[in-house]
Amino acid sequence: MAARATRSASRKARAIEAVATGPLGALSHDELGVIFDGLADPLQPVVAVALSSTCLGLRTPLKPALGVLKERHARAVALCKKVDTSFWELRDAEDLDWEDRGLTADDMATLAMILVHNGLPNMFELQLYGNPLGDAGVQTLFDGLVHGGLSLAGFICNDVEIGPAGAEALAAALRKGAMPKLHTLFYGYNDFGDQGVASLATQLRKHPALECLFLTGCGITDEGVASLLDDLGKDDFKKLTGLYIDNNEITDKGCATIAAALDGGLPMIQIIPYGPISPFCWQLSNEAHSSVADRLDHRAAVRAARRAEAESESE
Repeated sequence: MAARATRSASRKARAIEAVATGPLGALSHDELGVIFDGLADPLQPVVAVALSSTCLGLRTPLKPALGVLKERHARAVALCKKVDTSFWELRDAEDLDWEDRGLTADDMATLAMILVHNGLPNMFELQLYGNPLGDAGVQTLFDGLVHGGLSLAGFICNDVEIGPAGAEALAAALRKGAMPKLHTLFYGYNDFGDQGVASLATQLRKHPALECLFLTGCGITDEGVASLLDDLGKDDFKKLTGLYIDNNEITDKGCATIAAALDGGLPMIQIIPYGPISPFCWQLSNEAHSSVADRLDHRAAVRAARRAEAESESE
């Protein structure tokens, strides 16, 4: 028995000594932590756990980091269960459609954590319509987008119970370079009003890829329309083809701003449906409605003529 115990102790000592004299053993605990954290994927923790198990000398310095990874993994498990998906489906997802899943700010903190430590590299569209995220939820999510490096092409975040702070959170994320390839942004049915539009206006105008912007039902007045569309420069809304701001509190004055923007080159806008005055835009006169509708009809006719001419030339 004594000999067996001696041999066991000798093996442990050799394992610890091997680490101390090997390349990993030459690293400080902080340096080991950096390596471990780079491998600590909450969706696939086995790699980091395997590193800590390679020799006894790594287990003690990495024990706190293993505890953190265990907690992150548990949060990822809970989120995947809530949205009825698996780790593998989430890791490979291209379009996450999480509409009306009851997701909260805590769930967004978990998603942000996953973005930072995994990246979800295949994902190009995220749909969060109808979840009670609140300002805190979108702020946390955008922090994850900024630090995780994910570049969404489509972001659907209608009706998620945000106010001006939620609009400013999006503006701040765009200022920091988040979502440079974003071409579709749905941020409607949120109550951020003119204050929110004012905070977003500069970033939205200058965004290089934005094609479709949906701000329906956000409590926007003529003042907000002016923030968004007054004095457009040649580099503003360079690729925009759809701007939806119906179901807001816009009057004839706002319509005049829209008409001027259309005359200045804004490609397309929808403020109210064609035909009779919309009940959601009851502040508008028939003349104001027509001033925008006529311009859109003219542009549609011009585009149709150009398409017909191009098709004729190609035949």
